[in-house]
Amino acid sequence: MINFAELKPQVNPKYSFVGIEKKRGKLIFHLPKGFTQDDPNIDRFDFKCELFFKLYKLLKIIQKIYQEKGYLHKNIKVNDRDGVLQQKEGKEVVVKDDQESILYSKLDGLDNILDIYDELKILAFVSRLSKSEIINYSKIHRYLHKAIFLNNGAIFIDSIDAPRQRISYEASDIVTMYCYLFSEIQQKLGENVNPEIATLSTRFREKYIGDENSLFSEIHYPLIIETLRDALEIIDKYTALKDIDYWDFYDAIEKFLFGELHDTKDGKIWGFNNFHSVWEGMCLTYLLKQTNLCFVSYLNSRYIASEIIAHLRYQNKIIDLRNIFHVNGKDIFPDAVILSFKIKDNLSNSGLSDLVSPKTSYQIEKVKNGNDLCYYTRFKYNKYQLKIADINQDYERENNTFYELAKFSKIEGDVLRVYSLPERFYSYWEILDDFNIEQLQMMKSLNHVFYLALKFGILSSDRFFQRFINYIFGPESLLKDNVFYLSLFRDNDRLRSLKEINQIFGNFLKKIMSKISIQIIDIKYANFDYYLNPENREEIKNRSIRKQFVYEYLIQNYLENHQNIVRSWSINSEFWLPIYRQNLPLFTPGAKYMDNYVKLIGVNIMKVIDSYIES
Repeated sequence: MINFAELKPQVNPKYSFVGIEKKRGKLIFHLPKGFTQDDPNIDRFDFKCELFFKLYKLLKIIQKIYQEKGYLHKNIKVNDRDGVLQQKEGKEVVVKDDQESILYSKLDGLDNILDIYDELKILAFVSRLSKSEIINYSKIHRYLHKAIFLNNGAIFIDSIDAPRQRISYEASDIVTMYCYLFSEIQQKLGENVNPEIATLSTRFREKYIGDENSLFSEIHYPLIIETLRDALEIIDKYTALKDIDYWDFYDAIEKFLFGELHDTKDGKIWGFNNFHSVWEGMCLTYLLKQTNLCFVSYLNSRYIASEIIAHLRYQNKIIDLRNIFHVNGKDIFPDAVILSFKIKDNLSNSGLSDLVSPKTSYQIEKVKNGNDLCYYTRFKYNKYQLKIADINQDYERENNTFYELAKFSKIEGDVLRVYSLPERFYSYWEILDDFNIEQLQMMKSLNHVFYLALKFGILSSDRFFQRFINYIFGPESLLKDNVFYLSLFRDNDRLRSLKEINQIFGNFLKKIMSKISIQIIDIKYANFDYYLNPENREEIKNRSIRKQFVYEYLIQNYLENHQNIVRSWSINSEFWLPIYRQNLPLFTPGAKYMDNYVKLIGVNIMKVIDSYIES
């Protein structure tokens, strides 16, 4: 296994390999772009250890995705004594579009510990049958014919042949040793361990190591490794019965403890070749998860898991740009196109749904005498007069809305502290003239019916009833008996007509559409210095900027032939670049670039990795 104290971290801005390489007899840990060589943290044992295990987990996720998409070549397994597969024998991923390859090499010692994990086999292995000396005296009469009667009336029975087996939970040391290594690795990977496996791990630790120090600690790593090697030798020497299960555990442990990377030839040992594809997949996955999907007009999905893409339903998009990126008979695709909202005159957010901190709470106050048809549906939050209705409410359940909602919120007298409404609750309030991004987030959190209509891709007021009201409330003929509709759209004692509701929704569309712009996002695996260096201007223009002009041209043509409401939308471009420093936020605006035609956005690579592997 790797001694992280001996790994030499290196940041090479012109090198796309991320992983471990042997060069002139030394192990080099190539870090992703975005890190800086002068950062003192990158040479710390704990940092190198944590980053390695995050990248290891990342590699497994990427490998699974590429295998699912058919990019992964057949794996050639090699039993190497040092526990390492060389680059030529690793896994190769080929993206067919541009013949871009990503090479993997394996650390067999670590892989084998995880690959052979079989909970049932482990627990069965430690639950051996053994003979018991306990005699069941209630059955003694069955053996009187074998007894010798003594003078004092006692009897002597030489032997009893009755079944006397019982379960004995005495773990074999080879299994507990495996459980110890497995538990230590799982802890570094941030994975849970079965309590029974953790108990076996603790048993081994107490018997052979005798302290609570982690295997992967700078001070104790060399000593614990030597202790484990000695323990393996003792266990192997004194284990009399060695079946196939024993050798499975033994081989995995031996490769982990004795696989020496220093014995390998120079070259790439483990990691990602062409990390930019991985970086693109991580950023777009994060974007897709954090963005309201109706605002995603196009996304390049070649590096994204199918289970994530399944949520991207284009029939509910505000605009669908999938089929417009063709020029001169060729396909040319941006990484993502999303709708964003202006916060100030010259600023816009990046289209993410995280516009306001998810910790934002709304103290909703029940309005006195706020009954509608026996329900407390009238609420107040700051200057907003809200109506909140429960889709399950009926005439028989008095005070339904307030007390049902209280089950999902904190209640203080007549005030509910709400972070977001459950799906069964809907709200409505008048959209004020000072409409801004915070109010949009409030609409999202409190399930405003207009926001949900927008989420369904409804951009026409005359379709509000057809595609939304009809879906939620049922046919128009039944609305007069629909308690939910009658509660939500009552204004004092007057019920709003459908025509009036459609008109109000149309006014809302005008307000929100005036604040929308189109954001073209390209994920770039490069440092800020590369883009800000004047010597690279022509290269960047040829490789990237010209494509941005083409994207904008194609989108503009689409808007010109679309509804009047979207023709005035502005189009902006962003390049997302990896960046890392402690305590950086997820997004950091870069220096002004190309007169602000393209915005450079620094994306915290560690936060993106953490989000990706934890999802």
